Amino acid sequence: MRALVAAIALLVALGTTHPAAAHPMDVGYLRIDLDGSAARIKLDIDVKLAALLLGTDEHTMDDATLRARTAELATATYRAAAVTSGEAACTWTTTVAELHGRTVSLADRAECPSAIRTLHWAVPFAARAPSTFKLLVKAHGAGGEQASIVDRDKPTIEVTGGAPASVGFGDFVWTGVSHIGAVPSEWRDADGGLKLPDGIDHIMFVLALLLAGGSIRQLAGITTGFTIGHSITLALSTLDVVRPPAIIIEPLIALSIAVVAAEALSGKLPKYRWKVATFFGLIHGFGFARALQDFDLSKVNTVEALFGYNLGVELGQLTIILLFAPLVLLAHRNPRTRFVVVKIAPALILVCGLYWFVQRILVHA
Repeated sequence: MRALVAAIALLVALGTTHPAAAHPMDVGYLRIDLDGSAARIKLDIDVKLAALLLGTDEHTMDDATLRARTAELATATYRAAAVTSGEAACTWTTTVAELHGRTVSLADRAECPSAIRTLHWAVPFAARAPSTFKLLVKAHGAGGEQASIVDRDKPTIEVTGGAPASVGFGDFVWTGVSHIGAVPSEWRDADGGLKLPDGIDHIMFVLALLLAGGSIRQLAGITTGFTIGHSITLALSTLDVVRPPAIIIEPLIALSIAVVAAEALSGKLPKYRWKVATFFGLIHGFGFARALQDFDLSKVNTVEALFGYNLGVELGQLTIILLFAPLVLLAHRNPRTRFVVVKIAPALILVCGLYWFVQRILVHA
């Protein structure tokens, strides 16, 4: 059990240096419209990612700064790699940049020597974005309109016959699994070093629930309640009924971690913990859904993307539970290790949750 404590302590130490925002840079959107020999594009990314690519502070990214650094940002994002139609290189024209709240939009036009049959484009900034970053590409042309996903592992866009290969339901599921940090690649940076996945706050929450203990039946009820919360959030997000801003959701996610860890530390657990898990599941679900809800997709694609993504998140959480639940249950039954999971580990997670709560409030202040 010492290994379990050491692992949680390491997560806390790394977590206090982790960026305050929960998932502000996870998703970008690229629209490609093909028209004869021209390709018009519109790229939407988060302000924080734009600032990262420019090597500046996100708080300096106002309209004036964006206009002054439009060409530089275009080079840092999509112009650094050539777009080719067949074997011939296409030429970019003039970039127009706009700031809409937390979103930076870049519009441009590529002129190709002849009618576009196949378009090849290696997205250069995917390697510099966070490992969980996904660029959802939607291309419209003679071949119809389809979507694909570009990330660090698949950084190339291939458009054939007017549209790229369509993204499948499994792609969205895998995105959700990766987002929760349930795959080894999310724990490594571009240089192969150790780093925390962007979903570490959700992992901490699940661990805090497990550390409080309980029977297999009780843990199953808690997991079910958390899943119900996600499902309700999915419906609300899909129907555009409720979309709370990140300034509210991100601190609440951190606070939920602290609350659950404090319950485990006190040993005075509410009788109906599954209800608590359901409530916090609603909050965490809004955090998950925020990554996909701003895409300009048809309603069918939106439902598929949100459902697949959240299913992947649940599968990722299940993986974490299967890894840690047996250790926690055994530790609770052993007098020599019970103190570790009852006091030390929850205390470490409590510290991390409170730190994130304060940090995220200060960031949005």
